[in-house]
Amino acid sequence: MHWLTLVLILIESYLFVVQFFHFLNRPKDRQRLWYLVLLGLLIQFNVANGLFPDPSWCIDIKLQVMIAYGAAYVMGAYIPFYFYKSYGLKPLRFHATWGVSIFTFGPYVIFDVILYAYNGKLIPDRELGVVIPAIYGLVVLTAMFRAIRRKYQLTGKLRQYRCELAVWAAIIPWEVMSVFAFYPAPQWVRIGLGNLGWLVITLLYFRSAIRFSWYEHKKLKGLQLEITKEALLLICKDHGLSERIADVTWLWAQGNSKQSIADTLFVTKDTVKSHISKLYKTLEVSGQEELIRKLNLLGKIKP
Repeated sequence: MHWLTLVLILIESYLFVVQFFHFLNRPKDRQRLWYLVLLGLLIQFNVANGLFPDPSWCIDIKLQVMIAYGAAYVMGAYIPFYFYKSYGLKPLRFHATWGVSIFTFGPYVIFDVILYAYNGKLIPDRELGVVIPAIYGLVVLTAMFRAIRRKYQLTGKLRQYRCELAVWAAIIPWEVMSVFAFYPAPQWVRIGLGNLGWLVITLLYFRSAIRFSWYEHKKLKGLQLEITKEALLLICKDHGLSERIADVTWLWAQGNSKQSIADTLFVTKDTVKSHISKLYKTLEVSGQEELIRKLNLLGKIKP
């Protein structure tokens, strides 16, 4: 495995764990979910192409090649689905579902699995198998561009339009990788191109997440808890929540950080996270703003 591949796997694995825990706190955050799947598939692509094919492994070399190419096909096939779900590009629905199944996985199974397993001729089978997915990739890229352009014409949101165009441009290297079927490249080149798009997508995703956090913060500054602590205790009791969770809720709803709450109540930060998670699940809310609104509503209807 090339050192670049190993470094990328370690970085992406760390980000995956961090983003996964953020998702557990906000399970309704579908944008983060689609990004998590993208990151997970990229990790498996890097692992598979970093380790295989290698004759020193006690795994049949044909199977190693199938796994390595299969990982690349799965990653490439998910990209239209990622665009379709993350950016609400409805015209991509066919490409994100049936299109990739027919024109991407179909040729892979026929040429890179069945035919290669039968005749053992990797290079000619690979060259034949990549033609249809490569042509279809150009069709999908065109469809993506048109869908992004159409969305901008309907919404007029220039910032979002530029962001989506940047992500669209970032996945072009995946189309270029089909050339490697005819002209094999070193591992670091393949891995580098495969991860270049992810890097751009990640930077834009974090930029969007930061903007969203600031937006939520601005909204929260104008939103306050309108009930007394005694009323909060009764609400928590009615929902089977402990007095300690009520204490955490009181401080959390007032805008205190998790660490600040932990210091005030002489507990660990993980305990505070656990209480907040249980609170969100019990009251069926997914964020601080929604929690405050729910508590204010429950306080008004409580006799």
